[in-house]
Order: sequence, then C-alpha cells, then structure tokens
Amino acid sequence: MIEYASKIVLIGGSGITDSPLFHDTEWKVFETGYSNGLGDGVVEYQESNGVIFIPRHGHEKRYGPSCTQYGANLIAARKLGARIVIATSAVGSLRDDIEVESLVIPDDYKDETERNDNLFGVGIVVHANPIPAFSEKLREILYNCANEGNVGYKFNGIHFGGTCVVIPGDRFGTKAEGRVRAQYAETVGMTICPSASMAMQLGMHYAVAAFPVDKNLDASHEHGTLEVMGRLSAIERVPAYIANVVERAREFTENPDVLPQLMGNIIPGDTSRIKNIFLREIAEELLEVYCQIKRTKK
Repeated sequence: MIEYASKIVLIGGSGITDSPLFHDTEWKVFETGYSNGLGDGVVEYQESNGVIFIPRHGHEKRYGPSCTQYGANLIAARKLGARIVIATSAVGSLRDDIEVESLVIPDDYKDETERNDNLFGVGIVVHANPIPAFSEKLREILYNCANEGNVGYKFNGIHFGGTCVVIPGDRFGTKAEGRVRAQYAETVGMTICPSASMAMQLGMHYAVAAFPVDKNLDASHEHGTLEVMGRLSAIERVPAYIANVVERAREFTENPDVLPQLMGNIIPGDTSRIKNIFLREIAEELLEVYCQIKRTKK
C-alpha cells in the first residue's frame, strides 16, 4: 500500500458518496473531542489512496447547516494527514446568467451566518487575512479540470470567480433578502462559512466547487432542487469531475505552499492553554512553520 506524506480531503455531500473513489470503502470514525456546542466531535469518514472523504453533515448522524460540525470535520482531516481541502457545495444562483447545473468557483464570500469561526483564541492568536479568501492554486485546478476538452461533465456553464453570500440556514431566503443579496453576490449558500476561515487557520489550502441547484427565489427541496442534485450526482458528472480534480491536485499535495494569509499573522502564546490536544498539536506545528518557534520535546 502506498503511504502518502500529505493527503487530500473532500468535504461535501451529493455527488461524492457515489464516487468510485470510495466504492466499498469502510466507514471509520475520528474522535476529535471538539464540539464548540455543535455535535459530539465524532467525525465519520472514508479513506482511499491518500484521499479522505468527510460528509459535511455526517454519515449516520445528520446535522443541518446551522449546526454542522465544521470545526471537528477539519480538525479530523488535518490530523489524518490532509493539507488540501476540496469542498463541494450546493448553492442558489442570484444571477440570470448563472444557470442551474452549472459550476461556480468563487473567489470570495460574504459571511452572514454569525457562526463562531475562531478555533484558537487562547494559546496562539491567528489573525488570518482572507485576501484571497481561497487557495488560488486549488481554484486553478478546479477551473482547468472543468475546461478540459476531452472531458464533458455537461455543466450548464463554468464561472471562474464571484462572491458567495453564506446565510445561517436552515431556511432559504425570502424574496426581499434575495433582492438585497443579489446586489453584492452571485450565489447564495449555507456551508462555505466557517469552513473556509477554519481551514485557513489550520494552515490548509481550501477551495470550493459550487453547483447551483436552484434559483434563489424558487429553492424547494420538495420540488425541483432534489431532482437537480440527483442529476448532478450521475457518475459521469460531479463524481467524474471531482475524481479528475483529485488526480490533478496530487502533485500539489507533495509540497503544498505555506499560506500567505497566515504569514506574519500568528501571535505566539502558551500552547498549553489550548485544551483540545489536537488543536494544541496543530498550533505547535503552525508556530514552527510560520513563526520558526521549535516545539519543545516532551
């Protein structure tokens, strides 16, 4: 069996669970001990050939967008060896020219969730600077794979860039909210935040492939939305696309760059104050990489 020095984690739902990447792969659990009031910190995952799959909302335990274990999912991925995060997200389109069943690779987000995205706060202070908001290298990989001439994923358009406004969930937006949000965003979703910020704090490269499954004003899981998600989950569409992205990202995993968003933005402290053992270990790694502070031998 090949040992991978650095792994890729896929975080998402529809379209990945049916992927041949994880066919007949056993489910495992990682107990992070981190909940922050959301869930019990137990993360269900699959792993195959250096790729980890974590269903964002749980496998057997199900969490809605408003109470998903965003932090625990990423801590588990980080401790399992992942430094690269490829996320998928179902979103609503706020623009006439962004059709349902297209692919959007956002370059920015507006967080309206009011979810706590701070993983540390004691021990070290991470003033992550989300400009850019996502990993540019991963975004390029997502875009290039979608545009390969010999591969047809039948997306109704490919959009490189744009802002996703992230709302609390679990309800959809009102008409009035949609009109306001359309003034500053192209898509609307529920899960990019706090994931993008937390991944950055953990020193992980993160980018998202967003798939519009409805227009913002006609969102309805009971009607067309679930049918759209079902079509996107066809093996030759999102699963095939993500499998191609994974293969193209493998070279990047061998030597991922340090995050410019963290350079000069970590204030050292007493890591023993961090109660969660996994976060404490990650904090010590961050101090070594970004502040050249060697870990003390225990």
